[in-house]
Amino acid sequence: MRLSHLVLALALAMCAPPAPAQPAASAPWMTGARLVKLLGNTDPATVAWDASSPFRSRAWAVEHLDRVHGEFVHGYIQGVHDATEGKQWCWHPKYMPAPDELVMAARHALQRMPAEQLSRNASDLIVEVWRAKWPCTTTKTRAK
Repeated sequence: MRLSHLVLALALAMCAPPAPAQPAASAPWMTGARLVKLLGNTDPATVAWDASSPFRSRAWAVEHLDRVHGEFVHGYIQGVHDATEGKQWCWHPKYMPAPDELVMAARHALQRMPAEQLSRNASDLIVEVWRAKWPCTTTKTRAK
């Protein structure tokens, strides 16, 4: 009797219409503003610190957070590089941007953008900066 109930439940489950998908978020996860905020200068007042902390002072805790956030931003920018080079902007022997130059160009441009522009997707903003500095030409780009 139990097996027949299980078979009936499975048959009904297979006949049920699929649930509609969740709509995608309309706002980007990593905005330019969020990335700029992670670039450093953490406000010490916002850092939870006490004597039992692994850091000797609140200043050291802030320095650690700035370093960790900086590494995250650097990795994010490297990911944008890997996903877009040769498609939306191009490395070319004429330009020869070094990896640090790419990161610095993105950081400097983001820090100078107005707030309304920073509400957009950070990767789109970075690609626009790189495309303006290192556009793709009709000649062959660096082989991968």
